[in-house]
Amino acid sequence: MPVTDSAWRLFFALDPSPALRERMAAHAARWSWDDRARPTAPRRLHLTLVFMPQVDPALVGELMRAGAAAAVSGRGCRLVLDRAEVWPAGGIAHLSPSRIPTSLQALHDALLAGALAAGTQADRRVWRPHLTLARGAREEQAPGEFEPLAWQVRGFSLQRSRLGSGRYDVLGRWSLGATAR
Repeated sequence: MPVTDSAWRLFFALDPSPALRERMAAHAARWSWDDRARPTAPRRLHLTLVFMPQVDPALVGELMRAGAAAAVSGRGCRLVLDRAEVWPAGGIAHLSPSRIPTSLQALHDALLAGALAAGTQADRRVWRPHLTLARGAREEQAPGEFEPLAWQVRGFSLQRSRLGSGRYDVLGRWSLGATAR
């Protein structure tokens, strides 16, 4: 699909519960941010499952069906964010798991297959699940030892990112092993 102003930036994501979001924000406060770092607002914290940078809005129905199908066959899991790192490209400060649960990898794979079957240009790079805490960070800003954050994954969502607004619109939300709500 050609790049147009009418194309949407969409993503399937894991959304933390309010209590977990508070723990994530408290963890982010332990980092030594400098003036260049741009921390993620707590309300925007999520873990992207599949990113689709240019989506024709007419495909949203297909993506909703792909989400529902993945939810029915998906299973919940316990995800442990136990690594705090900064990727040099973009200075992406993040938390990530040292082990990806099999059911979470299967969910990613099902959603990616559904997004591609719907005709989107989904990101096909090797999936490296992570929770972005800031951009423009430096490696030495990461905290030393920390208590890992355990996340009981029970569902996911499809969201639209509105560039420049700082806003995400939830288009659909599913519980794993259930139908769309």
